[in-house]
Amino acid sequence: MENGNLTGSLGVVYRPSDDWVISSNASTAFRAPNVDDVGKVFDSEPGAVVVPNPDLDAEYAYNIDLGIAKVFDDVVKVDVTGYYTHLKNALVRRDFKLNGQDSIVYDGQLSQVQAIQNAAVANVYGIQAGVEVKLPSGFGFSSDFNYQYGEEELDDGTTSRSRHAAPWFGVSRLTYRAQNLNMQMYMNYSGKRDFEDLPEGEKSKTEIYAIDENGNPYAAGWYTLNYKASYQLNDTFTVTGGLENITDRRYRPYSSGISGAGRNFILSLRADF
Repeated sequence: MENGNLTGSLGVVYRPSDDWVISSNASTAFRAPNVDDVGKVFDSEPGAVVVPNPDLDAEYAYNIDLGIAKVFDDVVKVDVTGYYTHLKNALVRRDFKLNGQDSIVYDGQLSQVQAIQNAAVANVYGIQAGVEVKLPSGFGFSSDFNYQYGEEELDDGTTSRSRHAAPWFGVSRLTYRAQNLNMQMYMNYSGKRDFEDLPEGEKSKTEIYAIDENGNPYAAGWYTLNYKASYQLNDTFTVTGGLENITDRRYRPYSSGISGAGRNFILSLRADF
């Protein structure tokens, strides 16, 4: 394979005052198919097998965003950014034919042939919002939230929700700083996506999603509560520790098919010379 593209970006920043910032960016990008996209054989779900597709092209993206940030009395900062991405030749998994056959026997089971293919177009747009607050006595609070909506063109010309666009997600943090000590308690979270809102290609994947009361797959919402701290012992050594997923909650990032880690501990020592 040989893939290439001329990409670039152009941005502008306007500061009407010391506590206001308005910015905008336009850019292009591309992603070449990787080894798995082109050459891997695997059973993506029961009754289906993904085969290589050597005719894949790179996908191209055209992006634009507009952001506004405001600082209030050097205590509170609020920012909001809207964005839009137009994706050509988006890489998606769809039904395929191998040697003229739409089904083959794979691992002893008759399986639908699928392959990673270039969809016609996909569009994703959304909004990102954040807030930072300086609290007394070394405390602070920050939160970031992202909502996006995406759709892609199907083979028959209709459109469907895009798997490229995840449900809303975000992170909120309560921090504390005192001399050499930094601590933070934070929560990662992601929204639910009902069966009706799943992309058409995802509605049959009962093996990677939760099942609702009607027996249909859906992406369950989730959150994790986490704690991390670091202490600088001297100019050379810093010790860091943490406890992730404190409540030992079972969760699965959207469309990943792999559950996240349960409760786990982190301890590290860093030396700077």
